[in-house]
Amino acid sequence: MDVLDDIRTGVNRGGTYGLFGAPEQFMHHARALGARFVRVNLFWSQVEPEPGVFDWGAVDTLVDQIEEDDEVWVTVCAGSPWGTRRATRFLPASPAKEPATYERFVSALVRRARGRVRFWQCEIEPNIPMLWSGAPDDYLAHLHTFHQAVKQVDPRALVALGGAVPSVMTGDEQGGGAGWISYFDRVLAGARDRFDVFDIHPYGDPYQIPAMIDACRRLMDAHGYCKPVVASEFNGPMPTGFPGNLPYLIEALAAHRRQALGETAIPEGGPLESKAQPGVAALYERMDELPETLQMFLSGCSPELEAKRFRMSGRDIVTRTLLLLAGGVRRTAVFQLAPESPHEADTRTTRALMFGTFALTDYDGEEVGRRRPTAATVELLSHHLRGVTEVHRIDMAGAPDVYLFDIRREPLGPLIVVWRQPADFSTEDEPSVHFDWPWPLPCAHAVDAFGAEVPMKIADGRIRLPLSGTPVLIS
Repeated sequence: MDVLDDIRTGVNRGGTYGLFGAPEQFMHHARALGARFVRVNLFWSQVEPEPGVFDWGAVDTLVDQIEEDDEVWVTVCAGSPWGTRRATRFLPASPAKEPATYERFVSALVRRARGRVRFWQCEIEPNIPMLWSGAPDDYLAHLHTFHQAVKQVDPRALVALGGAVPSVMTGDEQGGGAGWISYFDRVLAGARDRFDVFDIHPYGDPYQIPAMIDACRRLMDAHGYCKPVVASEFNGPMPTGFPGNLPYLIEALAAHRRQALGETAIPEGGPLESKAQPGVAALYERMDELPETLQMFLSGCSPELEAKRFRMSGRDIVTRTLLLLAGGVRRTAVFQLAPESPHEADTRTTRALMFGTFALTDYDGEEVGRRRPTAATVELLSHHLRGVTEVHRIDMAGAPDVYLFDIRREPLGPLIVVWRQPADFSTEDEPSVHFDWPWPLPCAHAVDAFGAEVPMKIADGRIRLPLSGTPVLIS
């Protein structure tokens, strides 16, 4: 029997929670967006800053916010200034100096949240040296200790394997994909009894999601087992998704590649201590000369370009979510609910360039709460997916660029979502095509990904409407 007996969509809080500032109340904002699944990252350094000395501030603040229908996922990062081979309070995580010490820490953490947290993940993305300093065999041993600690304290909890992700941030998706497959093939060979779900973080080209899911399942099948695939982190687009941007990103991406490969260190203070990187600072200095598809990712771009980027992101969130659900993924979480901290970080860094536009809300003073336009899309999609039990993509013979999904919901009625894959993601004025599909009911309601009514006609048991690159939800 599948350990995931329902489908839940939700949000990822962000890279940290309470590590670089006071942990805040945020779960009510996640619920307001319709999220029924929330991921949070916690670090060894913040929970046990000294050997045997525990600070439960962030853990208790999180646990006290959890309500009965919430499902919570905690990713545990082994960044410690005293307990790990590489001393750090942040990243990269690394193997514990003494596995028994790490096991006691994980046991204490799970015990503190027992029954309130369903998923416990061992590290973020262990195939990326920036986030995990260790070989696959190191991670396997680390995972074994983690799994043992979690299951002894809370046998009903589920253990998640660290997330697999192509190296899309370097603009080298093909090579990055081969790298993560090689890494996780070695991990999966020895991890059969050490995890319950396999996590993926499908950034990059959203239309590669089905292939990524298939690759994960083939890897597990090659080792004689199959575990559920989940996606606790994703969003888009990124600047690297536009080929015309790449010549301008050479220096910025080279610096990021060095950091991703562990050749240069991440600041101990995280984003708040990150200094301007020359390659990104240079982009700001010549901002007006850049393609609009790159300008829109820079802080301070024109309101028109910012609005366009928000529209692109809204379409992207719907696209990724539906492709994941149609691929059998039963847990999804959009990255990220809010920035890491209410205090402003320097935007002239590659991290800010790549991820800074993804937040669904901003801080209002010291509190999370002020919504960005993409939050409305997440809420709209969550509303339409209430009670979802099945999602299937319907093959449109003769129209491979049309993406049509049949969605079953209980007790709600039928829902279909449809859009046309744009030939150019940067163009919003591509001509629409005519969509004609059987519809046995006498009425229907159609809105696009932004909540705008879509004109349609129902006649002779069919529904007809114009179709573009913006997903339309018909119920």
